[in-house]
Amino acid sequence: MAARAGILSALLIAAGGAVQPPSVTAAGSTVQVDQRYELVATLDVEAGHLDAVETLTLTNRSGREIDHLNLSVLSRAFGYVTLGEVTVDGEAVSPSWTTGTNLEVPIPGALAPDGTVTVGVRFALDVGNSGGAFTARLSRENGVVSFAQWFPILSRVHDSYGIGDPQVTWNAERISLDLTTTAPQPRDAVACPGLVEAPASGGTRWRCIVENVRDFTFVVNPRFRLTTRSVGDTTLRVYTETVPGVIVADKAETALVGLNEAYGTYPWPDLVLAEVGSGGGFSMEYPRAIHLTRTKVTDTYVIYHEVAHQWWYAQVGNDQMREPWVDEGLADFSARYLMGTGEEQCSTRAIDAPIFAWEAGATAPGDWLSCDGYFHTVFYKTTELLTAVRGAMGNDAFFAALRSFIDAHRFGVTTGHALLSHLDGATSADLRPIYAAYVAEVARPMGAGTKAIR
Repeated sequence: MAARAGILSALLIAAGGAVQPPSVTAAGSTVQVDQRYELVATLDVEAGHLDAVETLTLTNRSGREIDHLNLSVLSRAFGYVTLGEVTVDGEAVSPSWTTGTNLEVPIPGALAPDGTVTVGVRFALDVGNSGGAFTARLSRENGVVSFAQWFPILSRVHDSYGIGDPQVTWNAERISLDLTTTAPQPRDAVACPGLVEAPASGGTRWRCIVENVRDFTFVVNPRFRLTTRSVGDTTLRVYTETVPGVIVADKAETALVGLNEAYGTYPWPDLVLAEVGSGGGFSMEYPRAIHLTRTKVTDTYVIYHEVAHQWWYAQVGNDQMREPWVDEGLADFSARYLMGTGEEQCSTRAIDAPIFAWEAGATAPGDWLSCDGYFHTVFYKTTELLTAVRGAMGNDAFFAALRSFIDAHRFGVTTGHALLSHLDGATSADLRPIYAAYVAEVARPMGAGTKAIR
């Protein structure tokens, strides 16, 4: 498929400017909010059963009234969740499912601009083996329970999809978890970022608090062994069962040092890598946390790739369903840059295809591996594009432009067009032929620091 060049003008902001999170298409809702989550949960580790109370505090920053919120509840796609009472400012409301995983919560009387509302959600999870690509996310296998994409979280309206990343989230000021286990566990049984409280040797209570993140995960395994490592101001905490943690820590340290240099210093105090119970499926990234499957727990490429996601997705967010290339392609490029390797891709698709370009079910996988499949197009072909752009701009200018882009968009949500426009504005080289060969819609804004399109 030949790539075609197009021009977006009014829809694009000048290179380097901040991008506002897009509003949900349904009238009367928004993702332009300040948000804080408090999660209090009790877990039966052996049964994989969790009872939770979520308190979500939102302040409306959209400049207009909103009369409902959309919460993504991916656990419903697997049949794991039982929803209890939902309240708004302490009063019970009647939410509705508008897709298989989108819970619409009404706000009685509407919420004025700069107004604050508190949403309470009671829910329970009975976690099983999610299978396929989801085994490192919300799943239970070999006595290990991984909790990712596990609690109702503000999002735009969408549904679960069995290829790519099936959730789109925005930055939260703070997410806290107060976890109690029904039976005593060893101190290191709970792997979570932002750990602030744990039993001295064994017990039943852990507390974790994270700030400036767009999601929060944890993994529980009574047989975890903990390995720690200091990398500058960052503490690596590596939780493993089947391999020595030092192997994982060495590779994570190498990635963190290299990517700090390439993209700017990692901004959080810790980074957690945890081995999940599954031997198959794909490892997964989350802010300040990485879930590694057992077949990939020491895989150099996988560790480098997932650490790179701490910049591309965790810091600079994007709509991973509509433009998966923005974070996945940059993570693939970053891993191969650190390893000094390239990738021979064979895709005929443009890189800026949504995940829906590959047919899949809600949880059943689609085409990951063929030449025109997800990996060759979104991962490997984007690496080829970025390698060509790097060659045209020069190494120093290319990475300086990416660092300034991260600085401008940190903890926000951006677009592929904004990224390409920023790179274009940072060089005198003509990037148009490169873009046209890979991207279906090429963004070239007019203005200072950019070249006019002729």
